[in-house]
Amino acid sequence: MCSIREKAALGVPLTLGILIFYFGTLHSSFFDAIPIPDTAMDRAIPFIPAFVVPYFSYYFLLLTPLFVIHESRELRDAAFGYGLIVFTSCIAFFFWPTAISTSYTDPLIRGLLAIDRPRNACPSLHASLSLFCALCTRRNLQSALARYGLWIWTLLVIASTLLTKRHAAVDIAAGVIFGWIVYRLIFGPIYQEGTASQVKVENLGIQDRLAGKLGRNIEALGRYDSSKFLREFAIFVSLAAIGSSISIWAIAHLTVAGFAVGVATTMVSLYSLLRLMREGTYRQLLPSCNWNWISMVLLGFFLLMSFSAFRVLHLRHLRSSCDPRDAGEYRVDSLSRHVMWFLHFVGRIGVSLLNLILIPVLALRFGSATQRKLICSEYALLFLVCSVLLRTFSVRSLFLVWILPAVLTGIFAAILSSVQQVPENADQYLATRI
Repeated sequence: MCSIREKAALGVPLTLGILIFYFGTLHSSFFDAIPIPDTAMDRAIPFIPAFVVPYFSYYFLLLTPLFVIHESRELRDAAFGYGLIVFTSCIAFFFWPTAISTSYTDPLIRGLLAIDRPRNACPSLHASLSLFCALCTRRNLQSALARYGLWIWTLLVIASTLLTKRHAAVDIAAGVIFGWIVYRLIFGPIYQEGTASQVKVENLGIQDRLAGKLGRNIEALGRYDSSKFLREFAIFVSLAAIGSSISIWAIAHLTVAGFAVGVATTMVSLYSLLRLMREGTYRQLLPSCNWNWISMVLLGFFLLMSFSAFRVLHLRHLRSSCDPRDAGEYRVDSLSRHVMWFLHFVGRIGVSLLNLILIPVLALRFGSATQRKLICSEYALLFLVCSVLLRTFSVRSLFLVWILPAVLTGIFAAILSSVQQVPENADQYLATRI
């Protein structure tokens, strides 16, 4: 059960955070707001000032989960969803501000106009938080009448944003979709899978026997060496900076050879960082769990991915190696040797090009509740990092200096993995490489 003190400890800072983030970005003027275009639907919706009442009732609607949720874990999950929606939306409000293009005045909404500017339009927090709140509250309402009343209240709040002309239809649609996605990510069903395949179990046995023969030599590889990791991290990050500098210089001087050298240097750095991140999925590279996670998240940002998402999929690959759940398996008796190799290479390279989309989608499907939260948090931070970079540098420069080398690194890693994980694994000792 969740005590009143625990509810207050979650509700008070969360409410203050929402107000600070929202009104802070509402009154910022670092970037010009993009006007939301008026659609035929917006023009057809009448202006009804009386709907300012349900508009303000939104702030009471947001408090309903505190009164109906009694389980501590569920309340913390709901608070995480609130925070994720507000944090991500406010990043968009600050770096990519939008504003409604219509304005209506009326004595009934004079107070609203005094505190609520036409900015922070898309996605609508009124829509996203109202829907998320209603979905969280509905889980704990037993009475059908209470559920109907909740949904009527929620629809009135969302409709009031349109009827008072504080939002456009595009804003509401984006907010509703965002709120529903966040709810599904946090409270959606967890996909359960079976245990490791029999082939995988046999391969692990082979690895254990090999490790036993090596004795102390293999134990030395598992010892912590934080200084070595930090040196490698500093070297490869510096190498990425050097490669990026060469690419920038080559772009400015229109030098193809120099640009190729810069991209190649950056690729070497990114591939080395990818190897370090893969090593971080097996064990801690730093004694502190928190610092180890932070360092791995930073490595993932260099590669435009979430470390937690990468870890979920990589460990799933290890558990399902050599069985139908493994996406890299093409061992079908009817396929010829050349066709199998073709599928092996093309499949891995094609997937590497889609990894920016596939990694979060698949990881969120197969991850646990805790892993889903970590993945969402890391992608929200990555959204912040990308927003800062896009507002600092041009899209063309970022593509040539960062995104292109990252994509080429993924293709190179896929090709190398195809060579190492040969599909013709008649020799189990050769097939144990994972």
